[in-house]
Amino acid sequence: MKLVDDARNWWKWHSTYVFAVLAVLPEVWLNSPELQSMLPVGLVAKIAPVIAGLGFFLRIRAQGQKVPPPRPTVPRDERLPPA
Repeated sequence: MKLVDDARNWWKWHSTYVFAVLAVLPEVWLNSPELQSMLPVGLVAKIAPVIAGLGFFLRIRAQGQKVPPPRPTVPRDERLPPA
């Protein structure tokens, strides 16, 4: 199995959070009578595909531009060795 090039940055991906919610939603709903009274089965069944679609969209979307490092604003001390 080949991973994507930036796999070590999985925690920065927006889709990671959405899919985590999708993974825990059924378990939380099943173990919470209060949540079951607020969210009936039919509504949970409609929410899950919407969350999955959102996760898919966030996964294929470019999640930001690589920002170049800032230029130094303080003149470099010539007495110091090069970095």
